[in-house]
Amino acid sequence: MANRKIAHAVRVALMTAGAAGAGLYVPTLAAQQEALDEIVVTGTRIARRDAIAESPIFTVDQDAMRVSGFTTVDQYLNTLPQIVPSVSSQSNNPSSNGRAFIDLRGLGSGRNLVLMDGRRMIGQGSGGTIVDVNTIPAALIERVEVITGGAAATYGADAIAGVVNFIMKKSFDGVAIDGQYRITEEGDGEEWGSDLTFGGDFAGGRGSAVFNASYFKREAMYKDARGFAAQASSLTGIFPNGSWNTGTNTPSQAAVDGLLGANLCNANGGSSGFGFNPDGSPFCTGVSNNANRNVVNYQGPDSHIAQAFFPDRFSYNFEPDNILVLPLERWNLYSAFEMEVNDNFKPYAKALFTNYNSLQELAPTPGGGFIVPVTNPFIPSTIAALAASRDNPMANLSINKRFNDVGGRTGDNNHDVWQLTTGATGDIVASWKYDAYASWARSTLTEVQGGNVRVPRVNELLAAADGGNSICAGGLNFFGAASLSQACSDYISLEAKNVTTVEQGTMEAVVTGDLFELPAGAVQSAFGVSYRHLDFAFAPDSGLQPGIVVGFNEQLPTSGRLWYTDLFAEVVVPLVSDVTGIQSLSTTLGARTTDNNIFGSDESYKITFDWTIVDSVRARGGFQHAIRSPNISELFAPQLNNFPSIANNDPCNFDSSYRTGANAAQAQALCASQAAVAGGAQFSQPFGQAQAIVGGNPDLTPEQADSWTFGLVFSPEMNNRFVDRFSATVDYWVIEMDDVIASVGANAIITRCFNAEGANPNFDPNNQWCQLYNRDQTDGRVIDLLQLSRNQAKLETSGIDLTMNWGLGVGPGDLDFSLLMTWVERFDSQTTSVDPTNDFVGTIGSGTGSATPEWRGNLTTTYSWGDFRVQSVNRYIDSMSHANFVTNPNAVATGTESTWYWDLAGTYDLTDTFTIRAGIQNVANQQPRLYNPNIQANTDPSSFDVLGRRFFVGFNWRM
Repeated sequence: MANRKIAHAVRVALMTAGAAGAGLYVPTLAAQQEALDEIVVTGTRIARRDAIAESPIFTVDQDAMRVSGFTTVDQYLNTLPQIVPSVSSQSNNPSSNGRAFIDLRGLGSGRNLVLMDGRRMIGQGSGGTIVDVNTIPAALIERVEVITGGAAATYGADAIAGVVNFIMKKSFDGVAIDGQYRITEEGDGEEWGSDLTFGGDFAGGRGSAVFNASYFKREAMYKDARGFAAQASSLTGIFPNGSWNTGTNTPSQAAVDGLLGANLCNANGGSSGFGFNPDGSPFCTGVSNNANRNVVNYQGPDSHIAQAFFPDRFSYNFEPDNILVLPLERWNLYSAFEMEVNDNFKPYAKALFTNYNSLQELAPTPGGGFIVPVTNPFIPSTIAALAASRDNPMANLSINKRFNDVGGRTGDNNHDVWQLTTGATGDIVASWKYDAYASWARSTLTEVQGGNVRVPRVNELLAAADGGNSICAGGLNFFGAASLSQACSDYISLEAKNVTTVEQGTMEAVVTGDLFELPAGAVQSAFGVSYRHLDFAFAPDSGLQPGIVVGFNEQLPTSGRLWYTDLFAEVVVPLVSDVTGIQSLSTTLGARTTDNNIFGSDESYKITFDWTIVDSVRARGGFQHAIRSPNISELFAPQLNNFPSIANNDPCNFDSSYRTGANAAQAQALCASQAAVAGGAQFSQPFGQAQAIVGGNPDLTPEQADSWTFGLVFSPEMNNRFVDRFSATVDYWVIEMDDVIASVGANAIITRCFNAEGANPNFDPNNQWCQLYNRDQTDGRVIDLLQLSRNQAKLETSGIDLTMNWGLGVGPGDLDFSLLMTWVERFDSQTTSVDPTNDFVGTIGSGTGSATPEWRGNLTTTYSWGDFRVQSVNRYIDSMSHANFVTNPNAVATGTESTWYWDLAGTYDLTDTFTIRAGIQNVANQQPRLYNPNIQANTDPSSFDVLGRRFFVGFNWRM
């Protein structure tokens, strides 16, 4: 019986490895065979005979990632249905600063663990807890295992959504060089990388060592390189040539009519006030969707026009100045060794160092509300005439200006990441073994920001009687296209330097062995203890203090230390074997207690089962409970300004569903109570972003999560060429989270004030949601919107993962198919316990990681013939409506159509030691799905391909 089980496990393992090599995640029916009588399964710390995964585990090997043509690990992983692409290499605002994070099930990158060989790596993002997967040397990845059924009791309390475990090659004999180059059909988007690996055995084969050095470079692409991204789809009231926001002290209508034509322009100049032409003369900026109040007297340049709103309204086209694909240059160094001194002592060590540089660039700094005295010498005569017709002609002017002469807002990021792990394994007695290690790690990010503007110095120049000429050559002229001298640019600009440091220390020891025998087999166990401390410090440039600069968001120092002490245990109990209908049935019990220096002790636990019905059919599943403590940023980040997008969805817009619906009168009155101008008959929001206040909350409590899985595994035991290489799995999963740590979205806060989801039925300005923001009294824009971290009510998601692998001999070769599909049943979110629960399945929003298609899947078809292999991959993303419709059926928004991508690649072994590969990604040149309001570039640049058709070629040489 034991031999039959071992043989079956080996057969399934080999079949699975073959399917994984076809380029698609496949379920780990049996994990890598370490020895004929022992197979280790990720997802438990217990090595078992004939072990079969009890949780849904999907595995891909290095060859599958290499032949795909994707040049970084995150690019490949983000194509898998279980992973929701979030902030990626195509995300410029927000930017990951060149880092790559993984988001399982769309629950957030901080709710899954990224491990190397089952051990924690150092994090960088979000308070030092989220791991950049591109610090892992791709050339030495043996396989990547994704556990999506929860794994908190086994690997760490915060593994709510699961674990991504990178299994590294334990030994390498010889030398290998790999290289790849990729370029789009437009001749841009270049990426190239190479790596050198060498290693071998020593001490008579009792020891082994390996070393790897790799290099990768990606060129920058700006948004004007692609037509879909070259035009802004959101509004801004801040222009390079400047504009005048009159507030309620407007010029007389007669003066406006005399200058710009009778009854063509509002007395306030339009939704964004009076814009300035290159010569400083005014033009009316118009009112959206009002043909009687279009843009009047605009004299160019045409390159400044955001075409989506013209001629009804003028808005600046800021998109061409933004990066579409972030440039990146990265070096990786990695070395490892292990040594068998004797059966009781087998030391090992691993060292990793990564240095990478990335550039973020946004449009030049927009500055609003600068005060210009009416005595300023640069005020043109036409503007002076309008100002003189006001009720208060001597009042200062409120001027907005985009500082194009200073240059774009750039963030030049340099990262250094290192980690050293050393430990030992060995036998204790009989079946008992140990594994103990210690790890030290440090990450340093230095960001040098350009394009920031010093507010006090700008005010100083504007207030000077000579316009600032005595302070810097030429002074500061806010009216029109007058150039700024280098001396004045240097005087008002600020180059800021920010440093983020994360340090992590980990110690862990685990012992495993058999406790006792039961009729169905031995009760196996694992017991462990671990200690981890995390130090996080963010030191911003002193010039980024609140009120001193505009450009990048204001920042204040953040620091803190968290430590965790864990005790954990697992036991596998064989319950029944070799009876009718039950070839074997076992259960795994696991528990972990985590003591945190802030929140005290919390418990995670699991109970899973593995039921082999017959050789061909298995059932698996279980229940897991997890907790996640708030990270340092969530707890202690200072409260500072941020600028979230609200697109063109202000309820006070004259044409919004709130102002034109059944409660129009109440909505108009509420707008007027917030700001008189917002209640005006022609009000249209002047900006596509709100001015928000974000920050941490020391009163947060840990999140709680429960997850269930139930699945079937089918691998027929038949001697038939048509089914011998067939396998399938289907797993139903549920994840329920309580006390979710998040901040409420800007759109949600504003629309709830106007009774979205029944949150303010009386349209009371004193409602709790209305009290979370204010409006600027001069132009009605949303300001002081409070978005602090909070424990929200709950988040629940569920669905089904389906995999099928099948192959057979066709002609002189082999034809293989691999299918991986995910169906999301629900993605429910509740903001507070008294709010309705909203289901966001099949929607896409304007925040990163918000795409939740109902169906997503990959089909890989491979034909292998001797030394030649060709592979076709079809990827599917279901259509999605806009998330705004979930809470407001009358929202002004668009969704996305269903999307197919087709990739084609091939490899050929020229010799036993030299392999070439080449392929085409996005063969059909599928363009990204455009929608509004969007994340950036008029789309979701992480979910949809923004590069278009591209070609790659690579090689691998080994000896």
